[in-house]
Amino acid sequence: MTAIAIIINNYLHDVATAVLIASAALVWALDRAVERDGAGAGLLDAAYPRLVRVAWAALIWIVVGGVPRTIFFTRYEWDPAVVKGIVPALAVKHVLMVVAVVVGAVMWSRVARRVRARAAETDTVSD
Repeated sequence: MTAIAIIINNYLHDVATAVLIASAALVWALDRAVERDGAGAGLLDAAYPRLVRVAWAALIWIVVGGVPRTIFFTRYEWDPAVVKGIVPALAVKHVLMVVAVVVGAVMWSRVARRVRARAAETDTVSD
């Protein structure tokens, strides 16, 4: 039973990473459209709070799901990778995931700054 739980956890951990990256890519694409031609500002402003919640949920799962994944890493990931001769692939996968999460965090930070600035500007204009 432990094996099934760990394998499902590892899968969901990877999915959470993908969700975090996808939410960052989506918010970045919407922000670029607004910056480029001003179109979609309302959509970005409406979607942003929801995407923030999705990103936080994914990030929390990455941290929480990372605990058992780390504890059982050698048994359920490392050892099978050694037997199959795919340790380099496992290493590349984890490096790419870390890089993607860091890049996503940078994208979120930049977009958050612009969304806050646009909101402050809108509040100033409407006063």
